[in-house]
Amino acid sequence: ENRAMKTYIAQFTAGASLLLSACTSAPEVRPNVGDGQITPREISPGESFEVSFTLFVNDPTVVERIYLRGLPQNTVAAGTRTELAPPTKQSSDYRARFEVKAPAMDGQHNLELVIVTSGKTYVAPFGALAIRDTPSRILHSQFLPGSHAAADCQTGTRLLTFEYAVADENGAADFVGPTLLPVDQGSDGFVFFPRWEPIYWLGGKPGIALNQPTDSARTEELVTSKIRINCRMPQASLYQYDVKGQSISRLTGRSTDAEAIRVRYFVK
Repeated sequence: ENRAMKTYIAQFTAGASLLLSACTSAPEVRPNVGDGQITPREISPGESFEVSFTLFVNDPTVVERIYLRGLPQNTVAAGTRTELAPPTKQSSDYRARFEVKAPAMDGQHNLELVIVTSGKTYVAPFGALAIRDTPSRILHSQFLPGSHAAADCQTGTRLLTFEYAVADENGAADFVGPTLLPVDQGSDGFVFFPRWEPIYWLGGKPGIALNQPTDSARTEELVTSKIRINCRMPQASLYQYDVKGQSISRLTGRSTDAEAIRVRYFVK
């Protein structure tokens, strides 16, 4: 009798183990996203858009995280919110507004809704959001130093630092083609960097290519370049240049000229 009882217990235990294994390995029901919308579908940095959708989940307690993916990395780093609250019921209607903080790289950005559960990660394509190009702005520029006395020059040339500051809501690195252009013929041969490089797309005038900004994570950047000038001048003179550049839209491919800013150098 004891032997029969032991055999029965062993069979029951094996059956219970098989039943438990079948329960724990049951496939997770995939969440379903319906009626997804983005409004509006085109914005500028600093503006906001709204997403709305309905989320169906078999068990809302397994959902650990929901967030939007696909926004520019520089706006996410600037603090743009991407998270949504996990659902509390099987069918949940979502409507949420997201402010896209500057800087935000322009272009077409495909957004995805990412749903993280205790076992898997699910991705639902959500649609495209277009971020407009914002014109770059040159804030200021200067030679360092900004003058010299002709009598003080012991060599034929002198090395200076030239700096300009640029601002762009898409990120400072969106500013391209920074160029130093002489205002008059008397300024043509005064500056070298390290030689004249023709830039014909800026009004047909030859200019000197300056270093470009490289920071896409900030809206403003100070950029420096080394400039060599003719030091020995026969008389006091004023040399004038315009600093120009462009931003190019990743949406349209068209370029927008930044408003030129005037910079002066004096020989005393």
